[in-house]
Amino acid sequence: MSTLEQELMEKISHLDEDGKRQVLAFVETITPRFYTVNELIAMSAEERDKAIKAAFAAAANEEFEIFEAYSEEDFDNYTEP
Repeated sequence: MSTLEQELMEKISHLDEDGKRQVLAFVETITPRFYTVNELIAMSAEERDKAIKAAFAAAANEEFEIFEAYSEEDFDNYTEP
């Protein structure tokens, strides 16, 4: 466990139950949540929309590399059998 983790654990251990719940609620807002297909299906449409919007917002600042699985060059030398 890192020094930072130890310091966090020490601070949290001194909180009352309400304080611990507040910390947990905060951590849940900054931690990405991954849902299973079954969890998404079980949600109401409003909950599912909220989860999807949160996922798109979390991914908005990420850098993605776009590539194609195959390029035209892959097929240039192809001859039919």
